[in-house]
Amino acid sequence: MLKKKISLFCFAVAFAVLLTAGCGRKQAADLGGAPSEAAKTETAAVKMERSGTNQGDEEAVPEEDMGQPGPGIEAVESEESTGAGKKVEAFAEKIQEAVGDRDLEAFADLLFYPCVFVTADEETITLKNREDLFKQNPDMVFGDDLMVSVANVDTVSLNMTDKGVTMGEGSSKIIFQERSDGSFGIVEIRE
Repeated sequence: MLKKKISLFCFAVAFAVLLTAGCGRKQAADLGGAPSEAAKTETAAVKMERSGTNQGDEEAVPEEDMGQPGPGIEAVESEESTGAGKKVEAFAEKIQEAVGDRDLEAFADLLFYPCVFVTADEETITLKNREDLFKQNPDMVFGDDLMVSVANVDTVSLNMTDKGVTMGEGSSKIIFQERSDGSFGIVEIRE
């Protein structure tokens, strides 16, 4: 009987210690310690409000923060770059689909003419129009190396450079660019 009472007392003490420790962590987070998951989520919601995402709320950005660089400006910049990234990703997925299906018609729609086509034999062919592409052997255009190289591209991680966006690694790749009107097109194919 005495052992039961001691066990129960120890259990109650351990429970009280755990309860106090849990409350202490929350209090530390509230006082500037390590933030809890709820605090992180709340912080993200507050940042979204301040960035102006909540358009209907006129008090989303405090007056003292107006005109000063901060989370709101960074959010707008990342939103713009994300929009461009989504367009690049969508176009790259169209290329993957056309190449994967070996669809010469769909592929022809994705080219900017004139387009440079470098064969596996290192022969350079300038495709001036759709008909020039259709004159090519589909097995030559959609070679095994190019198909594997394009299929293995992670479209989310593509980056735009001065020369355009490169899909593929090594010698087999497709390069596409954006024109001033915002449209994308393939400018170079290397089998």
